Amino acid sequence: MVNRFFFLCILLLSFVEATLLKNVEIKNGLLKLYFNTPLKKEQLRAFVIPKKYITKYVFDFKQTRKAKKIPYKYSFTGALKTIRVSQYKPNTVRVVIDSKVRYNLKYSQKQGAVFYITLPKNAYRKRVSKVHKKHPAKKVKKISSAQLFQNLQEQKTTLNSPLQEKLLEPSLKSKYLIYLDPGHGGHDSGAYAGGVKEKTIVLNIAKKVYKKLKRLGYRVKMTRYSDKFVKLSQRTKKANRANADIFVSIHANSLDNPRKRRKVRGLETYFLQTSKTARAKRLAAIENRSLLNSKDKTTRNVLLNAVFTGPKIELSHKLAISVQREILNSVRRVYYIKDNGVDGAPFRVLAGAQTPAILVEVGYLSNPNERRLLKKSSYQEKIADGIVQGIIKYLHYREKELN
Repeated sequence: MVNRFFFLCILLLSFVEATLLKNVEIKNGLLKLYFNTPLKKEQLRAFVIPKKYITKYVFDFKQTRKAKKIPYKYSFTGALKTIRVSQYKPNTVRVVIDSKVRYNLKYSQKQGAVFYITLPKNAYRKRVSKVHKKHPAKKVKKISSAQLFQNLQEQKTTLNSPLQEKLLEPSLKSKYLIYLDPGHGGHDSGAYAGGVKEKTIVLNIAKKVYKKLKRLGYRVKMTRYSDKFVKLSQRTKKANRANADIFVSIHANSLDNPRKRRKVRGLETYFLQTSKTARAKRLAAIENRSLLNSKDKTTRNVLLNAVFTGPKIELSHKLAISVQREILNSVRRVYYIKDNGVDGAPFRVLAGAQTPAILVEVGYLSNPNERRLLKKSSYQEKIADGIVQGIIKYLHYREKELN
């Protein structure tokens, strides 16, 4: 009896302290949620479940309950199907926007306790909305935690970024180790143009990739976490010692030719292979300089050519294609970056890797427009989103191959 009384007291106390969703308004392309107090950041969890014909934008408001007068469902014609508001758990209100189209959803909290969510264009309320008065618990069964988890295992993403992760099982996530390699560092600044150093840009991007993968539950390590010089030969050795499954080296490009500096731009991704293009040969010569300058031609050929065959190269090629494609998809939301494609090149930093390895050139610091963008944290986020998504899609390919 004492335990039961104690439990009831806690339950009642949680309802007293909970934020109240007082009203819902749909007007001028906005969904407005009126709370009695402003929401705190930790109260919100938002994600997307893309389906074939419907995209579900889901908002969970924790430590929150809804007023009884608020309808469960609002029906639409046009771009929207429904908006559903339910007491998903005793202390969580769930809002689900069932959209027939993918759109750039935005949300914010303004005017104190009013939470705004944008709706797609051409969404019209039905004249007679069906109000479902069934007990909330029955509605919860339709989107039970088990069913939701199953849906999320198929596909899930946060609304704060364009990431669309087809989730791996937790056991598979722990199975893979991803090694990130921010190029250069320390006394080696890499490319330098307009006061911007390559080593700084690529470290910022790598850190963002690291955080995003960690947040999604993946095992991730980096060759450097600060402005520190790491020898080319040591970068892959670190990954090999840790038994990494993927090695991704991140760099930024530049040209010395003043006639071409403003014209040449774009994104390119490389895997280890003897190069056929002048661009790849030039870039590989620059990146390999710190290690190979002191070696004779025969030694260089032995170092680089001994590893150009076998399944690792094929998998590296597939990883490069996946990452290149996903960065393009992500970045082109804000800037139409030129696609310079995927190419093979004899990068020494890739040659030492015992696992699929690629090198991403995220843009040209010598191009004024791309240099300006690469300095921005928001643009770096877009690049990081693409790298993360490319890695995840590659891992799914690998799982299919292994099964």
